[in-house]
Amino acid sequence: MRIGIAGVHYGHIGGMIQSAMQASNGEIVGLVEEDDALCERYSSIPRFATLEEMIDRARPELILEGLIHHEKTALVETCADAGIHLLLDKPLCRTLDDWERMRRAVAAGSIHATMWFTSRSYPPFIALRQAVLDGELGTIASLVSTHPHKITRATAPVWYFDPERYTGAFHDLACHGVDQVRWLTGAECVGVHALATCRRFTDEPRLEDHVQASFELSDGSLATLTADWLTPQASPSFGDTRCIVMGTAGSAHLRAYADDHLLIATNDRDPYTPDLPEGRSGEFVAELIDAIEGGDELFISTRSVFATAQACLLAQESARQGGAFLPIPSFTL
Repeated sequence: MRIGIAGVHYGHIGGMIQSAMQASNGEIVGLVEEDDALCERYSSIPRFATLEEMIDRARPELILEGLIHHEKTALVETCADAGIHLLLDKPLCRTLDDWERMRRAVAAGSIHATMWFTSRSYPPFIALRQAVLDGELGTIASLVSTHPHKITRATAPVWYFDPERYTGAFHDLACHGVDQVRWLTGAECVGVHALATCRRFTDEPRLEDHVQASFELSDGSLATLTADWLTPQASPSFGDTRCIVMGTAGSAHLRAYADDHLLIATNDRDPYTPDLPEGRSGEFVAELIDAIEGGDELFISTRSVFATAQACLLAQESARQGGAFLPIPSFTL
């Protein structure tokens, strides 16, 4: 499959490109990025001035995206119109209006628009989901997922502090957690209320640095998620992520990235730490291509991408409204 790259601004795009380079069933045929410095590490890839030029000359069938948030919608519309599938970096888009434009475009173009929610391929989360599938926890009643990240005003991109370009901390960071909740439960988020605060980046331009949201799920379970820019600078990783799952027959406490660990306790055995499997990140693009070409269900479906983004954006809207409970409506693709 012929692969193009549009934008290399965001952190995940490097891993996406590495996975594409490892895919024997894929060929990277072009790159579009205005910033010369960002392109230096990809000098072996043919470079094009515009997305339209790359589509016309390199004829990609799949495009990997790593753009600034406010630029994403136009790319999705252009690719959908050309029938080109998309592997998008998170978050999906900046606003609910952008989300609706993307939904209409993808539905009309009948393309796949997937996203690399990396925790699905990360060892402790793989082990946690297997414990859930094996019924060790019983019926899930509640989930807690935290998403702390490290940042300073000096090192952050300037556009993080511009609400006309940056989507917001919850959608940016906790989209991983919303995807985890849907992945672990098999349920949809049907309602949310959230609150946000600014405790660190209080000088202008401000950046809301902590958001907390509570979700109602379609199966009756509840989820609480946090996103923040408060990870201490001495932390060995970007953040010390935690996930707690409480079920009717057991519980699981997960730690990831600063350290990887999973503790499971059940009614039938003493608390234990399962062996963690190998990660699956390197195989992501190759498996994506196989699924598209074989007409199979994608590991992370287009519906999952849009459902996660919708829930995150409505959480941010709830916070803007001071914590109002907002229903999360169903949608079609």
